[in-house]
Amino acid sequence: MKLRRVVVFSLAAVLLAAGLWVVGGNLWAARREGQCDRAWTATFGSLDDLKKKYPKRETNETAKRLEALTRGTVFDLTPVVGSVEPEEMRLPTEWNRSQDTVDFLLAQIAKPEASIDPPSEEAIRFLEEKRSALDAIESLLIAGPPPEWAFDLSVPENGRRKPNGLGQIRLQRILTARALIAAHGGHDDAAARALEASWNLNESLRGRPEMMATIMGIAIARLEVGVLRKANVEEDLWRRRLVTLDPRAFLLDTLMFESRPRSARNSLSRASTSGDDPSWYQRSRDFLARPTYRLMVVDYSDVTREEFAHLRAAPLTDHFLEPPTPDVRDEAHILLAMQMPNLKSAFVRGDRLVVDAALTSKILEAKHLRRENAGRWPAAIPGIETSRYPGASWRYEVSPDGGRMSIAFSRELVSPYPADVKPLPLRFSSN
Repeated sequence: MKLRRVVVFSLAAVLLAAGLWVVGGNLWAARREGQCDRAWTATFGSLDDLKKKYPKRETNETAKRLEALTRGTVFDLTPVVGSVEPEEMRLPTEWNRSQDTVDFLLAQIAKPEASIDPPSEEAIRFLEEKRSALDAIESLLIAGPPPEWAFDLSVPENGRRKPNGLGQIRLQRILTARALIAAHGGHDDAAARALEASWNLNESLRGRPEMMATIMGIAIARLEVGVLRKANVEEDLWRRRLVTLDPRAFLLDTLMFESRPRSARNSLSRASTSGDDPSWYQRSRDFLARPTYRLMVVDYSDVTREEFAHLRAAPLTDHFLEPPTPDVRDEAHILLAMQMPNLKSAFVRGDRLVVDAALTSKILEAKHLRRENAGRWPAAIPGIETSRYPGASWRYEVSPDGGRMSIAFSRELVSPYPADVKPLPLRFSSN
């Protein structure tokens, strides 16, 4: 009898302690979540205001017609969920035939000279075979408006239908290669058409605050920036467009949607990770662990916010220092250490695009002044040396007869790309 009473009292004490922990812990977590939300708003503004920049939209007619034009091809633009592309795109034989065309593009934009080498016969043959399809795609993209695929922030990103990334990058490589080959042949109008189509297609990615779309948009803009240095285009138009390339802004908006909701009460309160049909033991464990989970996510959200604020405020750079080794007892910093290297890599690539686009813009300015100067490069261009990169400038030089010019960055930058990807050169010399 006495033993039973001890057991009953012990069990009651355990239940009472558990109840106090759950109630008190959740109240404390709710308070911390509110503080976390206010800190995010003070640093980056209201999440509701950010959402207004990216309202829900449906797939427009341009996108639907593009899907029809490309369906069943190696650059199929049929939207995907997750990373599942149409079956035809996973067959490599047809796409492999374009390798000479892509190799030509990448080799030429990596050269600092204005001259363009002759393309291979295989590259020309591939583009000739695709001429009818590419002409139709270009005409549609130029006629506008730019394509838009359905987008709804209320749907989790892994459940949304998104632009086909593989199809986009393949088609963009072909369009920019086509522009370069047209420029080599002196077909300036054809080169301008291909670049116009490429830019308008890339608008479909720049308007989506999703990490994959943002990273691809930066990669495609790099191709366009490289080709623009060698093509004859409407300089003022393209300089205005290049000014709109703001990779950090796109990256930060994307990160706000991916990381900011973790600090919101309705998201942080979803503590269960046990699956669709958890056992009573799993449900009990999750119920008891809920306050701990919520507090851990608040801590992670806090350190993430601080890191994002640092990234936003940092000057342009070609590298980011790695954070110190986190305390292994601190889950928030461990998670941050796992996440940040890839995010910082994206920021460094975005910063490099800013520098690359700046050189292209200066080249276009010099070309414009040359046309107004009877075909001679101007002896000087006021303000051309200005750079957003700290401690660096641009050096403009012209030959005595005004027949040649060169522009070069005053320092070397570390390449943000893998060893097999050549960065755009930080110098340019005319023919």
